[in-house]
Amino acid sequence: MIVLHEVCKQFMQGDEEAHALKKVSLEIKKGECVVLKGSSGSGKSTLLSLIAGLMQPSSGTISVEGKEISKLPESFSAQLRREKIGFIFQKFHLIPYLSALENVIAPLIPENLPVRILEEKAKIAMEQCGIAHKAKMRVNRLSGGEQQRVAIARALVNNPSIILADEPTANLDETLSRELIASLEALKHSGVTLLIATHDPLFFELPFVDRIIEIKNGEMIL
Repeated sequence: MIVLHEVCKQFMQGDEEAHALKKVSLEIKKGECVVLKGSSGSGKSTLLSLIAGLMQPSSGTISVEGKEISKLPESFSAQLRREKIGFIFQKFHLIPYLSALENVIAPLIPENLPVRILEEKAKIAMEQCGIAHKAKMRVNRLSGGEQQRVAIARALVNNPSIILADEPTANLDETLSRELIASLEALKHSGVTLLIATHDPLFFELPFVDRIIEIKNGEMIL
């Protein structure tokens, strides 16, 4: 499903080279739930961005569902994200002046489908997340928990086979965090592959998590 082989990523910080990831090798099977554990700045978010094709590794290879994405042009990477990958961010990244429905539709726009089809797909995702009754409300008028559900619906609208969650509970209280975890568990049981980057201890003893991998200073701790 997802295979990384000796992946390195460097950035220039002024005149110095910073190593965000150092020879990371990892294989995640279809339907697995894997938690990347580590403090802020450990390299977790960089790893998710590389898997999503949002950036390219400095060296090493990354394959998603049998396709090497390490050197794909951005147009192909964007297509991969639309077809295979859903994101759940620590900051919801919703468009505040649009309705909940319009926010969920947004990832579908490049497909150039009729409006009726776009709305049908978005409503199905919103029903999955229990937020369909708020479809016409602007998201800046929704509660934090409702915005969270809209963000999850947006991640699900393309029926992705992979969900990448980057510190998904960082801005949530414990009640909302547990609601999010319940949503992730349901996705796991439906066969979706989950990769969650977090330092939230709530994730470290969950029964549906298959593996916890610690990352420190850009390296996997075995």
